[in-house]
Amino acid sequence: MAGKRPKGSPERISKLLTGSGLNPELGARLKDLVIWESWDQAVGPAIAARTRPLRLVGGVLTVVVASGPWMQQLSFMKTELRDRINTMLGDDRVREIVLKAGRIQQDIGTTETVRPAPKPLSSQQQDQIAQQLGELDDAELRQSLQALMEQYYRRK
Repeated sequence: MAGKRPKGSPERISKLLTGSGLNPELGARLKDLVIWESWDQAVGPAIAARTRPLRLVGGVLTVVVASGPWMQQLSFMKTELRDRINTMLGDDRVREIVLKAGRIQQDIGTTETVRPAPKPLSSQQQDQIAQQLGELDDAELRQSLQALMEQYYRRK
């Protein structure tokens, strides 16, 4: 009985992702992920900065577009974009592209966010914090409260 799994129990993920155990539908969906991974390369940097693939269902790729003018421009380029994507996939998985207006979130890590330096605390504020936390024995609690109070004074 070793090695056999009870009927109706879940397959091991390793079996699903490798070898003959790969579910054909799952294999096709994994192949579709190439669209998200290689979007910038498939459509080019100018289009990629203003679009994101949203979903691929039944051969229809829905793409979010940042603005009306870009949506209009891309409506003329749907066939070309579809062909580029299908070439990248090595298969005609995308039959149609549907454009949808929406907000485009920038990828985390692609651009650095420059934050202004925190507002310095006055000596009076520093003294107040030190006075209020002076008698606390727990160092971790004191540090947490100090950070919280400094944040409060900077936002005030």
